[in-house]
Amino acid sequence: MGVDTVVKLLLMLLLSAVEFGCHKLHLVGARDIISVEDMAKISNVSLGLLPVLCNCIATAEHGTLSLTTMDLILRNFLTPNTWFPIIQNHLQLQRVILKLQNKNSLESVPVIMNFFFTLARFRQGAEMLINYGFLSSLRFLFAEYLDGTSSSETIDNRNSNSSSKKLEKPPQIWGLGLAVITAMVESLEDSAACSNLVENVIPYFFSEKGYMISYYLSAPDFPSDDHDKKRPRAQQRQTSLTDLKETEHTLMLMCVLAKHWNSWVKSMKELDSQLREKSIHLLAFISRGTQRLGEPSSLSAPLLCPSVLKEEFDGCKKPSFINSKSGWFALSALSCVSKPKFSTIPTTSTALVIKTQATVNGSHISQSYFSDSIALQIYRITFLLLKFLTLQAEGAARRAEEVGFVDLDHFPELPMPEILHGLQDQAITIVTELCEVNRSNEIQIEVQSICCLLLQIMEMALHLELCVLQICGIRPVLATERHAFLKPSVKSLKQILSVVYPGLLQADEFL
Repeated sequence: MGVDTVVKLLLMLLLSAVEFGCHKLHLVGARDIISVEDMAKISNVSLGLLPVLCNCIATAEHGTLSLTTMDLILRNFLTPNTWFPIIQNHLQLQRVILKLQNKNSLESVPVIMNFFFTLARFRQGAEMLINYGFLSSLRFLFAEYLDGTSSSETIDNRNSNSSSKKLEKPPQIWGLGLAVITAMVESLEDSAACSNLVENVIPYFFSEKGYMISYYLSAPDFPSDDHDKKRPRAQQRQTSLTDLKETEHTLMLMCVLAKHWNSWVKSMKELDSQLREKSIHLLAFISRGTQRLGEPSSLSAPLLCPSVLKEEFDGCKKPSFINSKSGWFALSALSCVSKPKFSTIPTTSTALVIKTQATVNGSHISQSYFSDSIALQIYRITFLLLKFLTLQAEGAARRAEEVGFVDLDHFPELPMPEILHGLQDQAITIVTELCEVNRSNEIQIEVQSICCLLLQIMEMALHLELCVLQICGIRPVLATERHAFLKPSVKSLKQILSVVYPGLLQADEFL
């Protein structure tokens, strides 16, 4: 047995021990508080391992194992102020970054990007990534693999019938890359480095890679009840849970960049109008998911999102962890019924797609862990869409305050009230249902999380609705002043409203 084999076995053993420690730490964190003494011992041992792991990362044979282990240690057992000096002194970061350009290191790309995400989450790490050329390597990675073929290939080679092996695309590189950039912008905050980064990445992502942004924001039409108007089967397109996560990363980057309003307006010019339109269309699609499982209208599933990865197939066998029969928790169960033939998927598919009623007829529809994961991902996307549009409205409002008037010709597009009402209906229906079902039991942390998310969605939808009403000059007023016969009823209505909704009648214009 050679030295390399022994080192590899030791690294595998260390990784298993760290993974076990992470699992146990999370279990303890949920039920009890780990002792300070035990945590200090773990931290001391972990700090001693970092220089060794940094040296092992430099070798091709042990790089991925070492980087995976170190990333877990940094995220779970140490604080940045303890591990950063060691990383700074012992890790050859530029060498790791250049691995993104090495076609022989494709399998390690997700591991490398996850480690960079850990670095990017605090300021000094983000500055290191900038100084050692991460942005250049990320551009190279995207240019090579986003389209599934190498940018260095010639057109003749692409169209030829040669049996040359195509370059394999590293999984989820778009979402991972965007997650690192998002973390870097958040960590650098309002520094000069942050301004330079923002003004650098906005043109790149929204001009050069605008087609990717458009892809992940594309929304399908909702299935029609008219059988004659349904989309032909050959034109149907599908999505996956991975694509939905990529959409989430896309929106997270948009929200973080849109906070830097001056740089955003300067760099985007007229491109942000297209983003708002796509965001509103996607919101409109999501807002129509107001059905309950078992209703006749819900038999036409709006999404085709089958399981693809092993853990997703395993999730289909696990029971639902949310147990809601409303909104997208009902609709997502329909999307998992049939398994499509992946060889027939067109390359022009969007992130969200249609599935006809015929596909689900005769099939058993049941909710699962996987279907709940789809619904949860859709509501995360909803939250970010509302956040982005809210940031756009707030930026325009600040601009109006500066110039002293509202320029309606250049005011950002906002969703119609009926779109926002659909989202509000889903939020209140699901939260009410979950609270009623769990009235006598302790509500699980996952259920608590989705309830809080839905209430945040409802709050932002109400804020946007108020903005729309104010801009459009619509007031929440019932025109009863000229109708004397309504006065007694209105007076009685005011009395009960003052009890049920004490703050509602404070506005003089209401009723």
